[in-house]
Amino acid sequence: MRNSLSRLCLAVLVLAALHCSSGTGPGGGGGGGNSGLTAKIDGAAWEADPISIAANAMAGIPGGLLILGSQTSGGVTRSINITLQNIRGIGTYALGVGPSVYGGIASEGEGSGGGGNANVWLTPLNGVSGTVTITTLGGGRIVGTFEFTGDADNNNSVGGTRTISQGVFDLPFTGNIVPVPANVGSKISADLNGVPYNAWDAFGGLTVFTGGAGVDVNSTSSENAVFITLVGVTAPGTYALSNVSPEKFILVGLNGGNASTCCWGLNAGGDVGSVTVTSITPDRVQGTFSGTLQPQPGKPASAPLVITNGVFDVAIE
Repeated sequence: MRNSLSRLCLAVLVLAALHCSSGTGPGGGGGGGNSGLTAKIDGAAWEADPISIAANAMAGIPGGLLILGSQTSGGVTRSINITLQNIRGIGTYALGVGPSVYGGIASEGEGSGGGGNANVWLTPLNGVSGTVTITTLGGGRIVGTFEFTGDADNNNSVGGTRTISQGVFDLPFTGNIVPVPANVGSKISADLNGVPYNAWDAFGGLTVFTGGAGVDVNSTSSENAVFITLVGVTAPGTYALSNVSPEKFILVGLNGGNASTCCWGLNAGGDVGSVTVTSITPDRVQGTFSGTLQPQPGKPASAPLVITNGVFDVAIE
């Protein structure tokens, strides 16, 4: 049920962004004659027409905000949409993530007739499709930068990808951002054999598989999944991985994956590493993790997985 609701919320965010892409909104700010919303699309300069720009809070979505604009040239409209959730203030946020994670999604659309028949390239849910950095948010203004890569959606007749680079926004901001509750918004990231992992969906719990107390961290992206279980842990500290009761383990891998995505961890005596819990409250658990996990028998992976730079900050559900 939880994942179904997350995907429903994500669909609502996508539809809201795409629906707004051909509309009009408050004029842009910015200096030097710019509209206030500029970027490069596959290396070609793009600047939103001032009348098309909107930057506003999204009603009913904690930490939700929307930035969008379109440029019409030669009978073709090209639009950029950025939809974010769980935003608590200035900072860098991931694109290609779902409603449970700090960040959001972005898209680029192209079509004639004001964009009504647009082909759309959308950030895939791999957690590493791009970033938005907000440097100013307040006083009726939002300022920052962005970049992302979008994949063709199912209705796209062109295919391929679109790379959005050197994105800049400096715009009037309207509306009041809905405050983010303490138990909303999560993030899990790490390097898995040197490959960046950032979850598109993540959450935590203070009850583990035994039915007793402990730390339970769950996360996934379209590329992989990372799970952390610390049986009996109720206070901050550093805990070595162990398959002996009370178990403390990390699992990595997607069911049905290939050798790069499946599967490691929970092998008797074979895994080494640790999880450091820096904070536990009724609303969230935070910490870091690292280690070397052995491949699971009967799975595609045949070599160990080295985890570095692991960080988690997850809401308790």
